[in-house]
Amino acid sequence: MRWLVAIALLVACSGPDDRRATAIQVPVAWHDVRASAGHTVHVINGNVPCRDCHGDAAFARPPADLCTKCHGNIRATLHPTDPLGVAQPPACQDCHGFGSDLAIRPTSCMRCHRDPQGLHTSAVGAHADQKCGDCHRAHATPSLDPPACTSCHANQTTRHGGTRGCFDCHEVHESQAAADARCVRCHAKQRGRERVDASAITVGHPRCASCHAPHAFGKAEVVACATCHTKKSVLSPGKHTTCIGCHAQHDAATPRACTTCHQQPVAHPAAKPGAACIGCHPPHALATGAKAVACETCHAKPRHATASCRDCHEPHAKRPVLDGALCAKCHADQTRSTVATGHAACARCHVTAAHEPGKPVATCVSCHARPVAHGHADCTSCHRGGAHRPQAPRPTCASCHTAEATSAPTGHQTCGSCHESHTGARKPAATCASCHADRAAKGHGTQLVCTTCHRPHGPTGIAQPPACTFCHPAAKRPGLHTNKGHATCAGCHLAHEQAPRDDRATCTSCHRAQVGHEPTATRCAGCHPFGNGR
Repeated sequence: MRWLVAIALLVACSGPDDRRATAIQVPVAWHDVRASAGHTVHVINGNVPCRDCHGDAAFARPPADLCTKCHGNIRATLHPTDPLGVAQPPACQDCHGFGSDLAIRPTSCMRCHRDPQGLHTSAVGAHADQKCGDCHRAHATPSLDPPACTSCHANQTTRHGGTRGCFDCHEVHESQAAADARCVRCHAKQRGRERVDASAITVGHPRCASCHAPHAFGKAEVVACATCHTKKSVLSPGKHTTCIGCHAQHDAATPRACTTCHQQPVAHPAAKPGAACIGCHPPHALATGAKAVACETCHAKPRHATASCRDCHEPHAKRPVLDGALCAKCHADQTRSTVATGHAACARCHVTAAHEPGKPVATCVSCHARPVAHGHADCTSCHRGGAHRPQAPRPTCASCHTAEATSAPTGHQTCGSCHESHTGARKPAATCASCHADRAAKGHGTQLVCTTCHRPHGPTGIAQPPACTFCHPAAKRPGLHTNKGHATCAGCHLAHEQAPRDDRATCTSCHRAQVGHEPTATRCAGCHPFGNGR
């Protein structure tokens, strides 16, 4: 049957000169394209021989310029040549259907124009389902001859600006939502109330037409906020009646600062910048009807004993300082005892006590950060009155340092004269010479450390000055020192004298027989030497 159809088609398609063609030269696919507009006009109705277009090359696609052999007077005014050469104009066969996909319609513009064409022609969006020939004339001048928009859109009237035409907001073939973006581009250049910044387009308000019905831009026609925000009840309905009282609808719906109307100072820190008021007062009312959230919503710490937050905190005033004036409301005895003692600011010691009474108070060294000696680390061992009675009488040093106090010589009983009370170290200025200047400037005081012979107190050190022979043994004493009668050093020497006593009176106090010997000599040692070489 297929062979018979092919032979019949060949006869139908052939002129007198085509009788030599065989059936195999006609493609089987002929029956798919025979009803197309192009083949209907040229082959079936016009009796144009197949070979005039296809030649003898097994029915290959005809060249693009073939149609000009017969239709040279037809000029494609809609598709001029791109001067930049980026986009090439379509051939006749691209618009006039000869294929199976163009079998019904004589043309199919959307076959190409559903996608952008080159750099200057965008894809067709709006009117894609309309007849292109209603506005475009492919081979006539002018090629664009559209009817008035109102011929189809008679019900779309607009009062936008009073004089706006359709093409001020719309382009013919753009997507349906493209006009929304054009609203922002135009209104961003306006001044005064007509100015709308690009920030008006947000996730919640993605299109101008979400609130403004197209072609109806009057204030009364704006969609009510409650249409979308049905669950947004307001705080204090009598005062916050309209959404735009707080929200600037053309400024990304950013709420105005509460202080625009409410001038109360707020010291409470905000979790986010600009959110000081709404952190406690949600603008869209609480389910309980309360005007503020409970403090415990954010501050989950235990309250101070039985007090509530408002007993110490005023939400619209300065943050409380735990000084005597505030704490005295409940702790009068304690605050009274710290007046003028340097401990009047309760929070310096009771850092966490306001919210966590069980926590220990700060240690003394948090303020009094001075070094302490071993045994002096517990400040209350001496300051037994504590922070609330710091001036209470302190125990004497002897209450702990009994051995030192009982062994100190006369004049050394005041420990603070020589020692730092917190470290026990000797005061830098407290030397022996600071009290015993006359002895430190003479004799052994100029040569030896005082503790070589003396101790300030027990239990360590030298209890009594050692004998002179401890440093000056008899074997090393020269001259008359070796004389048996001169064995007692203190007879001639005193430890804190500048020089030994060798005057005539000292010597004759023992050598009375020589009182009249050489009466004119003032010093016996001039002739009777005690040192080497004399």
